[in-house]
Amino acid sequence: MKLIRLLVIVAGAVAISAQANQQKLYVLSSLGNDVTVIDVASNKIIGSIEVGDRPHGIAAPRSQDVLYIATEFDNSLAVIDPVRDVVVKKYSIFGNRPNEIDITSDGRYVYLPILGHGVYEVFDTESEAIVARIATNGFPHNAVISPDDKFAYLSAMDRGLASAEVLSERGLPTTLNDKIYVVDVATHNIVATIPTGDAPRPIAISPDGNWLYVNVDGLQGFLVLDLVKRKQVARVTYELTTEEQASPSRSHGLIVTTDGKEVWASDVNLGLVFVFDVTQNPPKQVARLDNEAPVYWMAITPDGKTIYVSSAPGDVVTAYDVRTRTKTHTIQLQKGKSPKRMLVLDVPSVLSHK
Repeated sequence: MKLIRLLVIVAGAVAISAQANQQKLYVLSSLGNDVTVIDVASNKIIGSIEVGDRPHGIAAPRSQDVLYIATEFDNSLAVIDPVRDVVVKKYSIFGNRPNEIDITSDGRYVYLPILGHGVYEVFDTESEAIVARIATNGFPHNAVISPDDKFAYLSAMDRGLASAEVLSERGLPTTLNDKIYVVDVATHNIVATIPTGDAPRPIAISPDGNWLYVNVDGLQGFLVLDLVKRKQVARVTYELTTEEQASPSRSHGLIVTTDGKEVWASDVNLGLVFVFDVTQNPPKQVARLDNEAPVYWMAITPDGKTIYVSSAPGDVVTAYDVRTRTKTHTIQLQKGKSPKRMLVLDVPSVLSHK
């Protein structure tokens, strides 16, 4: 991590004042090669960064002084200086098709799901090397690291109804998966698994690290996993009309508010966002928001005031006020961006250059 920060400084020779910060929303173009940068204060597009073919994963350490982007179709990890919004380093040493990543809060280890090889690769940012490969069933898809950096939770989807024979011919994993893998970050070894009943998809962890919320195939809702007891404690379903229940859809994207009291979860095809009070068990649905477009991913501002929802069809990102649960802005991206994964950073503003 020290080397990366040194590269950021040397590459730009920029004098930075940390007196004023700027919140930026970074939106990955799932069908392109760039990241759209949006100023949170104005909800205006302020730039674009080319990172590589099909960016699919995004993460930053607690310091928020560096941003990592995994690019799925060129098997790389791009390193971005979020002050100047430029790529300062790129690593092309990973397996086939990195997906949604996470990083330890100190910036030391990046966990990359390698979908095409059935493993999670652990990248040490200090030695600039892959230091572990963790085999799982299914297609490695998502990773979340606990706030205390003790555990990594690995969510591998699987082939679903696809033929094992066809996938084998394409060199892809053929196994099914119905569990979350728990990894000890100190050793990068699997220490437990938590059953999910079907293939898990996106996951989100509570700020205290005690709860994991999991989208799974076949469920318009989410699971609640007790991470202390390492077991499922609730299966939550959305309140839908009879017509909505008859319409095929899925859940792909959820986020926990910064106070840990609510989970916002998506219904992709119906274009709905559901808000649940998770201070009680089972969680209670307290709001239903019509996004008017398919929902693929969510991101929350560090101050917890705004949640952004991405809609790939239509190339739109929508902002919601968390307190009032109302839509405040609609941000139109360029045609073909197909926005999905996103992250908001609070970064220093550049006030002078040398």
